[in-house]
Amino acid sequence: MGKHEIRLRRQRITAKGTERFKNYDSILKRHEYDQRVRRIIKIFTFFAIALILILLFITVSRWEEKQLNNNKQTTPEQLNQ
Repeated sequence: MGKHEIRLRRQRITAKGTERFKNYDSILKRHEYDQRVRRIIKIFTFFAIALILILLFITVSRWEEKQLNNNKQTTPEQLNQ
C-alpha cells in the first residue's frame, strides 16, 4: 500500500469533515494568487511574442529597403561601364 493510500485511510478513520477543510481560506487565497500569476504570465508572454514579431518585421523591411537601394545604385553604374 502506498503512502498516499495510507494517508487517505488515516484521514477517513480519524479526521472529521470539518478538520479536513480548516485551512480552506488559505488554500482558496493561494489558488486565487496562482490564477492571477498565471494570467499575468500569459499576458506578458503574448506581449513579448507580439513585440518580437514586430521587431522582426521592422528589421526585415529595413533590410529589404537597403537591398533595393543597393541594387538601384549599382544598376546605373553597370550600364555606364
